[in-house]
Amino acid sequence: MEVGKVIEDSLKKRGIKRDCDVSQLSLATEKLTSVPDLSRFHFLRTLWLNNNKIRELSCRSINCCLTELYLQNNNIKSVSGALSHLTCLQILFLHNNWIRGLEDTMHELRRMQQLQNATFFLNPISHELGYRHHVIHRLPSLQILDGKEVKPAERKTSFQIYSQDRHRVLQSVAFGRHQS
Repeated sequence: MEVGKVIEDSLKKRGIKRDCDVSQLSLATEKLTSVPDLSRFHFLRTLWLNNNKIRELSCRSINCCLTELYLQNNNIKSVSGALSHLTCLQILFLHNNWIRGLEDTMHELRRMQQLQNATFFLNPISHELGYRHHVIHRLPSLQILDGKEVKPAERKTSFQIYSQDRHRVLQSVAFGRHQS
């Protein structure tokens, strides 16, 4: 089925007649192979694109005020160049895809200062050495990662691992030691 028809059918089912009334849109399980142009939905906040066949991710047509994005269970290989403008995201589900390149992925998500809940499990990146601590360090607003609460001890360890020089300075100042 054509993507435009899928969107129109979804809106019709919910009795929505105006684009400005669309705050949520479910395009899950529609066998989509790409992200459709959704630029007409200026007030879209929640988008379900899960359980499709999306390979290449291009979300430039998605409103930057989106707060929830569900992309799990697709065939996505990379998020580079696709999500950085979505700075209001609070929830991002990307589990069960083919995403590689932990550093590139975290670089793409670095501007998401409000991201509280994210999933990356069942992706090649989740098997990289130091994965969890790296994600916690790069996305400090996260409260839940892969369905598991981020603990204060994990934050501390992440800081110590990825900010060693800064940690040493803080320790020396805190305990009155002079750095040599």
